Amino acid sequence: MTHNPEVRNAVILASGYGRRMKRKERFPSKPMTPINKKPLISYVIDMLIEGGIEKIYIVYHSVTADVLKLLDYSACYAKYLEFIEEDVQKGTLLTFSRVKDYISPPFLMTFEDIVAGKSDFVNMLDLGKRNIAKDADLIIQTVSEPSILSEKAFLTEQGRVVRYKKNGIVDEASAAQRKKYGGMVYLWLSNPFSLMDRYLSEQNYKFSSFLEEYIQNHTVYEMPINDMWDIDTSEAVMLTEELLEKWGDWNAGIE
Repeated sequence: MTHNPEVRNAVILASGYGRRMKRKERFPSKPMTPINKKPLISYVIDMLIEGGIEKIYIVYHSVTADVLKLLDYSACYAKYLEFIEEDVQKGTLLTFSRVKDYISPPFLMTFEDIVAGKSDFVNMLDLGKRNIAKDADLIIQTVSEPSILSEKAFLTEQGRVVRYKKNGIVDEASAAQRKKYGGMVYLWLSNPFSLMDRYLSEQNYKFSSFLEEYIQNHTVYEMPINDMWDIDTSEAVMLTEELLEKWGDWNAGIE
């Protein structure tokens, strides 16, 4: 297969309830939770724009409808963002399927609650794009030692992702394999929707189940990053604010 190395479009899944955040009020929703005076979702938006993405589709639900206020937060967002509302929220895979009629490979898919350094993120995307020539179907972000540990674990071997488990890999890897964390950014180079349709027809809305099978039957590479994590709890919010203050990487923002 031959792929266009230009990756111009991205999807952000932002319709989750965010129950682990233990918010006392409905709004702000998890995507709009303030992190050092910036909405949480704005961090990944700014990273995507910094990485050369021209169109960002945000899938949201009524519980996260305040993401529409992003257009008030930054004047520049209007030319990048398009919003897709889903009426029923049953699982990540169903949410992902909402973009089927809007986008085709190559494209990035990510989540509303991730944080990394902007330059680190751009370098990761550049590494990912280099694997396009290897006839990969999918390229997944990985990190060896995230500042906040992820539940999602992978086994990699010579740059290939060979196994995935949502709740971690507990058995020993071979000498040639490395355990990584991540699964927060996906560069889709082949169409994922045919396999996805089968899962949805069986009323299986778990992205983790879909991803396990996809990795087993497709060519999947990794794009390593020095540090990246997702923010699922109020404790993670506080730690993230401390880490970002130390980095100083986000002081300027996006013009």
